[in-house]
Amino acid sequence: MGLNRGPRIGVIYAVGAITSGKSGFDPLNGPTVGSDTLIDYIHQARHDSSLRAIVLRIDSPGGSATASDAIWRELMIAKRERADRPIVASMADLAASGGYYIAMPAHVIVAQPSTLTGSIGIFGGKIVTGGVYEKLGAHIQSTSIGKHAEINSPARPYNADELNKLQEQLQAFYDQFVEKAAESRHSTPEKIDQLAQGRVWTGQQAKQNGLVDALGGLDRAIATAKQRAKIAADSEVELVIYPPRKSFYEILADQFGGTGDQMAGAWLSAHLTAGEIEALRTIRGPLALFRRGEPLALMPFAFLR
Repeated sequence: MGLNRGPRIGVIYAVGAITSGKSGFDPLNGPTVGSDTLIDYIHQARHDSSLRAIVLRIDSPGGSATASDAIWRELMIAKRERADRPIVASMADLAASGGYYIAMPAHVIVAQPSTLTGSIGIFGGKIVTGGVYEKLGAHIQSTSIGKHAEINSPARPYNADELNKLQEQLQAFYDQFVEKAAESRHSTPEKIDQLAQGRVWTGQQAKQNGLVDALGGLDRAIATAKQRAKIAADSEVELVIYPPRKSFYEILADQFGGTGDQMAGAWLSAHLTAGEIEALRTIRGPLALFRRGEPLALMPFAFLR
C-alpha cells in the first residue's frame, strides 16, 4: 500500500474530543476535533472526484452533541452525493458516544476488538460558579429578556422550570441519536435503546450486538474500502491524508517556535507535579465542554485515566 501511486483513497483523521468550531490542542487533554475543521476536510474529500473511497479514522470519546450532529450531516451529504464511493469508519482505541455518532453514516464500520465504543447517550448541565464569586467579594447582576434567557448562566443553579426544559432538550437529542443509530444499523429504535443509555462496549462486543460490522485496524478498513470501491486487492493505492501531513520545516517550526498551547503545556510540565497536572486535566476537560452550554455525547469518565 503506497502513499503516492495507484487509485486514491481519502483518509480523514478525527482525533480528540469533539467540539464546535475549529480543531485545536488543549495543553492538558491533547488534540480536539473541531466540527468546522472536520467538516471542511470532509467537504474537500467529497469534492475530490479522484477519490475512489473515504476512510474516517476515529479516536474520540465524543464531546459536543451539536458538533457531532453537524459532522454527521456533512458525511451523509457525502454519502448521498456519490453512491458509488464507499465511506468506511475505522475505530481506533476510542469511538464512543459522539465518536460513534460520526461513524454512523459509514457504509461499513470497522473496530478493533479492544476499541471502546457505543456509549449512545446524551447528558448536559452547567458548572455553577456563583459561590466562587461571592468568596472573592464579587457580585453578579444581570438583566435578561425571555423566560429561559439565563438557563446557562453559571451564576446560579437551574430552577425547576429550567430543569424541565433541559430534560426535554436532552431527551430530544437522545431520541434523535437512537433513531439515527437504528437507521444506520438497519434496526429499530427499541432494539438500539436496549444497547444504548450510555452503555460502553468493546469492539468485540459491538460486533456481536450489531453496532459495528467487522473487526480490524486501519489496514482492514482500507482493504474494505478497496473491496467496496472495486479496486483489486493486490493494487497499490495512494492515501490522501486529512489533515495534510506537515512538511519537515513545519515540524521544525512547531518544535522550536511552538504555539501558545504547546508553550502552556511545557510550562505546566516544568512547574507542576504529575499528580497536579492529572488533577487539572480531569477538571479542565469537562469544564471546557460544559461552558459552551451544549448537550454532550461523551463517554463516561472520558477524562479519567
